[in-house]
Amino acid sequence: MTYFTRPAVVGTITKNVKENAEIGKENGADILELRFDLLLTNTTGFEKYLKKDFEENALIDQIKEWIKDAKDSGLPVIGTLRSKKEGGAFEGKEADRFDLIKKIIPDTDYIDIERKSAKKTIYECRRIAEKYNTKIVLSSHYFDEKEMPSLKKIEKILEKSFEKGADIAKIAVMPETKKAVLTLYQAGLRSKKPERVCLIAMGDLGKQTRILAPFYGSILSYGYIDEEAAPGQLPVKKIKEGFKLLGLL
Repeated sequence: MTYFTRPAVVGTITKNVKENAEIGKENGADILELRFDLLLTNTTGFEKYLKKDFEENALIDQIKEWIKDAKDSGLPVIGTLRSKKEGGAFEGKEADRFDLIKKIIPDTDYIDIERKSAKKTIYECRRIAEKYNTKIVLSSHYFDEKEMPSLKKIEKILEKSFEKGADIAKIAVMPETKKAVLTLYQAGLRSKKPERVCLIAMGDLGKQTRILAPFYGSILSYGYIDEEAAPGQLPVKKIKEGFKLLGLL
């Protein structure tokens, strides 16, 4: 799997993988994100997986089936098993979460890992990813408006992400003002690796970034297919239409 050389629309899937993968492709998605933490909580028989009340082989088989269903659409796949502290549904131990992630890596084109994860853990995932030519998205999330990072901090976060082995450095923030959104755009313009960063502002103020951030250097824009997976997401189809209007395609 190679890098994207122009802005790409990511269609996030939280349920009904096969059906939504096809809908996502029809609506213009360039890549599909499978949110395994949400898919599992939405699937009968796996509701208690966070408490380890499941048969692990059955769980892995289900995840691999979802990946196959998504790839049948002809689109590449990002695998995400998000921890609750960074906005996901996984509440179990980090060791258990990464045990699953490591088994997912060989089947995905991209794997999303939190930048704040242990350095050793990221290294182990990087080693597996390199073996299977899977790219790593290192993500950082700031959900509290009061934690909105400064331009200098955003630049440092992106820099540290690449130092830790990110193929794509992703940062999602919750802006409190329009000025904060402009800070994100400025970080994109100043990035030394414009085709390897993903910049997202969440919430109502941040909706514009789903279409405009790629104009300032962000390579990925996450949209939803049938339901939002993050505050401020727009439908995949609308994002693609916006890209066309801005001449980004």
